[in-house]
Amino acid sequence: MGCAGRITSFAETSDGRYLITLTGCARFRLASELPTQTPYRQIRADFGPFETDLAPPPVDDLGLDRETLLDALRAYLETRGLDIDWDTAETAPPEALINSLSMALPFEPSEKQALLEAASLTDRSDVLTALMTIDAAETGDGDAPSMQ
Repeated sequence: MGCAGRITSFAETSDGRYLITLTGCARFRLASELPTQTPYRQIRADFGPFETDLAPPPVDDLGLDRETLLDALRAYLETRGLDIDWDTAETAPPEALINSLSMALPFEPSEKQALLEAASLTDRSDVLTALMTIDAAETGDGDAPSMQ
């Protein structure tokens, strides 16, 4: 699983490194790995399962439960002592809100992978809500069920 991206900015540092910003364009599944002698992997990508990634963003919430998502976000941020601009969160287009939170919140790599692999925006919202709810319960006031 991966994501094709477009370089949207770059800068060279004084020590010769590059700071590169990529903007994701479309997700893909690995179809095959190409035999190569280069120091980096080369693959044949299958974009088929994610062809809707290139479609214009939806204009409505597509059944998104924004209230549950924002409640989960509120609890998640509260347990971590964080805050956001709630006016922006409450009025942001659904795709921007869900994708921004998926990228910016400090989830584990496996959790980020689950967000990346969600088939639709609604699925990604559901995964995001679940991750925030679980995290808030685990790091909250100790009322979460014990795993002993």
